[in-house]
Amino acid sequence: MTQDLHDLAKADDQLATELANAVRAVGAQEGSILLLTPSGQALRFAVCSAGTAAQLIDTQQPVTRGVVGLVASFQQPTVTNKLAGDPQHDPSVDVKVGSTTRSQMAVPLSDAEHEFGVVTAINSNRIDGFTNDDLRRYLAAAKKITARLAELAGGLARA
Repeated sequence: MTQDLHDLAKADDQLATELANAVRAVGAQEGSILLLTPSGQALRFAVCSAGTAAQLIDTQQPVTRGVVGLVASFQQPTVTNKLAGDPQHDPSVDVKVGSTTRSQMAVPLSDAEHEFGVVTAINSNRIDGFTNDDLRRYLAAAKKITARLAELAGGLARA
């Protein structure tokens, strides 16, 4: 089901709109929705708000690496405002797109029945980074995104 959900998510205008609104609300430069692969061993970029989206879509990151992997594995949101030198940070995506992630917020996308993946906000426009208020706003956005993913998954289950 996750592979089919990934394909539906990539083409879903509502998810793209929810992500863009969430990124704007927290003053981030970009954000992404990463969905678990069918094996649950990796996260795969499905929706991106960045200009580098074409480079990121379908890129996979193992759940054993990086902040997003930890968020997916432990189902706990996180805010990291100084990623430089952070041993949890996986720079492979930065290398791929030629950017530098300075700050990151990552929130799990899950409900009582499913663990879908993670939504990220990258590089706060504020010097001090993301705030607790930003995290509250992103958690609210993650609920909307999760609800939409559950709708899409429900349609697949009925098909």
